[in-house]
Amino acid sequence: MTAIKLLRRAIGLLTHKPIKTLAVVGPALVLIVAVSILIAMVTPELLLIGSPGVDMGRLPFGLEALVMLFAFVLSYSLMAIMWHRYSLGHDNHPKHLSPTLFLGYLWRVGILALIQITVSLAVIVPLVLASHNAGGGVRPAIPSILIATFVSQLLLIWLSLRLSLILPAAAIGRPIKMKDSWDCTTPIAHPLWGVAAALALLNTIIRALVAFLGLQSPVYIVALELPIYILKGLLVLSILTTLYTSQIQKRT
Repeated sequence: MTAIKLLRRAIGLLTHKPIKTLAVVGPALVLIVAVSILIAMVTPELLLIGSPGVDMGRLPFGLEALVMLFAFVLSYSLMAIMWHRYSLGHDNHPKHLSPTLFLGYLWRVGILALIQITVSLAVIVPLVLASHNAGGGVRPAIPSILIATFVSQLLLIWLSLRLSLILPAAAIGRPIKMKDSWDCTTPIAHPLWGVAAALALLNTIIRALVAFLGLQSPVYIVALELPIYILKGLLVLSILTTLYTSQIQKRT
C-alpha cells in the first residue's frame, strides 16, 4: 500500500457514486449547515479559530460558544458515522445506529482530540517561540505561521492516521483499542507520512487562501470555509475507511 494508492482509493470512494454520497451524508450536512449558520449569528468568534495571526487568548469564549462548538461536533460526528457505515457496507448491519453507538463514537473522538491538543501544544508553541526569536521578538509573519502550520499538521495528521482506526470500528459497532489501531498501521507507517504530507499541504494552502482573502464577515467565512471543511473531512474519513478495510477488516 503506497501513499498514492491509498489516496486514490479514498478519493474513489467519494467520486464513484457522488449522488449516493450526498444522499448518505445529506441529513448530517443539513444539520452541519444549520449549526454553522447559528454559529455565524450567535458566536462568530468561533469562526476565527485556526486563522493565521489570530490571538486565541483574546477571543471572547463563553457558554454559548461552548454549546455551539459541541453542537457542531455532534453534527460532524453524525456525518462521519453515516459515511463510515455506508462505505464499509454496514449501513444495513444488524448493529443499528443507536444512542449507545453514537456516544461510543463521540467519546473516542474526544480522546483523539485531547491527544491532538497535547501534541499540538508540544509542537506549535516551540515553533511560534522560534519564529519570535528569529524576528527579534516581533509578531511572526504569516509565512512563518504557515510553515509552522505545515510542520505541526504533518505530525498531527500522521499520528491521527495511526490512532484513528478506532473511529470506523466504533461506527459499525465493532470497537477496537487504540493500541490495535497503532499496531495494524505499523506495516504502512512510512507511506502514511506521504498521506499526511499531502493533507498537511492541503491544510496549509487553505490557511494561506483564507489569510490572503482576509475575510471579516462571518457569512463570507462560512460560505468559503464550510464546503472546503466538509469535503476535506469526507476525504479524511474515506482514508480511514480505506485503512480500516485494508489493515483490519481483511484480517478478521
